[in-house]
Amino acid sequence: MAAVRSRDTTPERQLRRAARGLGRRFRLCVENLPGRPDLVFPVERVAVFVDGDFWHGRQWRLRGHASLESQFARSHSRAYWVAKITRNMLRDRRATRRLRALGWRVVRVWESDLRERPERCIGRVRHAVERAS
Repeated sequence: MAAVRSRDTTPERQLRRAARGLGRRFRLCVENLPGRPDLVFPVERVAVFVDGDFWHGRQWRLRGHASLESQFARSHSRAYWVAKITRNMLRDRRATRRLRALGWRVVRVWESDLRERPERCIGRVRHAVERAS
């Protein structure tokens, strides 16, 4: 897991390229906000997260499994992975709630959605930024 990057991933870079076309200033990986959003539009108070399908608990759906637990049915370290991904999902929800309580709009984008429908994802970001300004 040491090789897994927490920032500057391919989906993040793709979203940043598209976000430059919005004509708004944004910052990257702001550490003093809950959850360290991947993109932050400070003037508009919009925080954007790019969530990886595996690490944030969506891949089991994409693979057609019945649940997160069934994704790891054959794994020897099943309990570890289920607990880890469940903690990530809880942390994501807490960060979203805390940001909203602080008056921020939160947009969460899945890496697979960004790969398959980038225009839709950037449209969600654009919509949030325009509503906020």
